[in-house]
Amino acid sequence: MTKNEYAQAAALIKHGCIYQENNGIGFFRSEQLSAQGGVEHGFTARTGGVSPAPYDSLHLNFQKPHDMALVRENFRRFCLGAGIEYKSMVVVSYEHGVNVIKVDKNDASRGFNEPPLPPCDGIITNDPALTLITNHADCGAFFVYDPVKRAVGIAHSGWKGTLGRIGKNVVELLRDSYGSQPEDMIASTGPCICQSCYEVDTPLAAKFDIEFGEGVCTTPGREGHAWLDLEAAQAIQLIEAGVLPKNITMMQKCTFEDEKRLFSHRRDTPKKGATGDMAGYIRLV
Repeated sequence: MTKNEYAQAAALIKHGCIYQENNGIGFFRSEQLSAQGGVEHGFTARTGGVSPAPYDSLHLNFQKPHDMALVRENFRRFCLGAGIEYKSMVVVSYEHGVNVIKVDKNDASRGFNEPPLPPCDGIITNDPALTLITNHADCGAFFVYDPVKRAVGIAHSGWKGTLGRIGKNVVELLRDSYGSQPEDMIASTGPCICQSCYEVDTPLAAKFDIEFGEGVCTTPGREGHAWLDLEAAQAIQLIEAGVLPKNITMMQKCTFEDEKRLFSHRRDTPKKGATGDMAGYIRLV
C-alpha cells in the first residue's frame, strides 16, 4: 500500500477509544464495536487488582512469574467488572507468533482451570458460551466481529505477529470456519505502544516497508533506527484482507505514555525488572 492509498483509507477509519469503569475495573473500548449489539469487548486498565509492584495491580497473565493466587483474584475482579463468568474464559497460549485457532464450548477454562491451548496468538469462535482472552504489555490487539454469521475473533499482535499478518489470519479463519465475509466484519485494534515511543532498528523497519509499503508505517529515527507504527500496519492488513476501512477503529491509546492506566514492557522493565499484563476480551451476547 502506498502512502497516498493509506491516507485515503485512514480518512475513513475511526480513531480513538472510549474508557469506562465498572466495579473498579477500567476498560478501553471501540465505540463503533460497542454500538453493534450482540458483542462485548474491552481492553483492561492496570488498576483495581491485588498484585504488588512491579505487577501492580491488575496483572492478568498466568504465563508471567507471579503469585498465581493473586492472578486468579485479579481475573475474578476482571470478570466481575466485565460481567462474565470465570468458567467461560479461554486464553491464548501466546508465543509471539501468527497461529490462530478455532475454539468452542469444549475449550472453556483452557489456560485457567484446564490445560492451556496449543501455541496460538489468536482465537475465534461462534460459541456464545465462551469469552476469548488475550494478554498484552505494549503488544497490540485485534478485535473482530461478524454480526451476520455471529462470530468473533481476537489476537495478540506484537511486531512479530503484526509483520506476519496475524490480523489477516483472524479474518481468513473466520471466513473459512463460519462463512464470514470480510466486508461484513467490524474490527478494532487495541492499545499498544505508539510510533512516537517505539524505536526499532533499521533492518526491522525495512521488513515493515517491504510488507506494508515504503514509509507507510515507519519514519526515520536516529542513525540505525526508525520509528514504527504498529497500528498502521495492523489496519493495513485488515484492509488488504477485505475489511472495509469504515468498519475499522484504531484505538490509538499508547501503553508507554499512559503509565497510570497501562502496563508497558518497554517503559517498566528497564526500571523495575518486570511489568504486569493487561487483558483483551471479546464475546458474543
